[in-house]
Amino acid sequence: MKLILTRHAKSSWDDLSLDDHDRPLNERGQSAAQRMGKWIESRRHVPLQVISSDASRARETAELMIDAMGGTPDLTLDEGLYHASPDTVLARIQRAPKGDLMIVGHNPGIAALAALIVDVRPAHERFGVYPTTATLIMEVPVEDWADLKYGMARVVQFIVPRELKELNTA
Repeated sequence: MKLILTRHAKSSWDDLSLDDHDRPLNERGQSAAQRMGKWIESRRHVPLQVISSDASRARETAELMIDAMGGTPDLTLDEGLYHASPDTVLARIQRAPKGDLMIVGHNPGIAALAALIVDVRPAHERFGVYPTTATLIMEVPVEDWADLKYGMARVVQFIVPRELKELNTA
């Protein structure tokens, strides 16, 4: 199966009265989420399901990406993914139904999970930073997510929004 880990897109700080959980995406973040969704669709990595943090910026990222992927993945919002630790995110993945899966979450949890779950880290200069909308696509040798463990995933690709502009996928 395939597992995709995406950090939410760039959020807006225009309204400082908003709670962190309620911050929406800014225009740059909206554009990056749409471009990343189109890129995933163009590479035929569209998952069957997307599980996202319920924070506004993560939910909006997931919705824009799903729309750009043709609207086919099912979306589940999970309040437990809001600023979750790698162990919490892994436990949520292990409870997911069978089928290719995307998780949309937050740093530092998503970055830490990415580093722990792969067998070999990608030689990408931005992997350790895991900037907004960064996406890691992996293949995992399990038929049931309950069997997923750290160090099992093989990297297919790690990509950041800046590279999408270079690839002319905007």
